Amino acid sequence: MRTLLPFLLILAGLVSCATKETTREVFDMNLEKYNKLLRWQDLDRAALFSSASIYDRFAERARSARNVRITDYQILDVRYNEKALEASAVVIFSYYLLTKGLLTNVTDNQKWAFTEEDGVKAWRLKSLLPEFR
Repeated sequence: MRTLLPFLLILAGLVSCATKETTREVFDMNLEKYNKLLRWQDLDRAALFSSASIYDRFAERARSARNVRITDYQILDVRYNEKALEASAVVIFSYYLLTKGLLTNVTDNQKWAFTEEDGVKAWRLKSLLPEFR
């Protein structure tokens, strides 16, 4: 029992350290998750990343993008401001419209901020979904 107790204390310490993520790590995970949701056409879940102030306009753009199929995306640049808890990302989406079938690209300049909404602190998208034409 004496040898088991120190092991359990060390294990508990390692687990508690492993679950604490920095705001930058959380941002990176959210950025990747959001863009993957767009890639896989899960626009309803992607809309949940948007700030409350733009949610309705974001959802409207998502509805108009139902005939869009994103084939790939590439995150070109990420700027992270630790003091302001803001970030931006430049993402290129390759896509086609079901009505046209022509593969094209669009650049999405994403703006993010770590804010508190409804008592929950989280990274929120401050920019709208790009217009796919």
